[in-house]
Amino acid sequence: MNRKDVIKKEIGQLVFDLKRGFLQFVTLYLIREKPRYAYEIKENILKITRGTFDIDRNNLYKKLRMLERDGFLKSQLKSSNHGANRKYYSITPYGKKLYNEMFQILIPVMASLHQRFKQK
Repeated sequence: MNRKDVIKKEIGQLVFDLKRGFLQFVTLYLIREKPRYAYEIKENILKITRGTFDIDRNNLYKKLRMLERDGFLKSQLKSSNHGANRKYYSITPYGKKLYNEMFQILIPVMASLHQRFKQK
């Protein structure tokens, strides 16, 4: 594998890892504000990241199911004026605890990195 391909592979892995971690954190953040359905979460992620992170719908559904299975979220079907029923997710007390712990780790690290890169 040549150097160009190695760099491309590493960048791809970095983006994949960032999206995976970011998806869990931002999903909890958004649902913490109010119950939301999957499409609404996806649209808010695009808005928050200014289109930088377009999360695949299947990955989002997998993440929501996993968070619900692990007790961080709960869901409720509600009727919609726009077609089929929607599954709304809300955060559980356990999910709030996870979010708060993630926040305590991520925000200082991100602020530190931002400050460091800003200086260069």
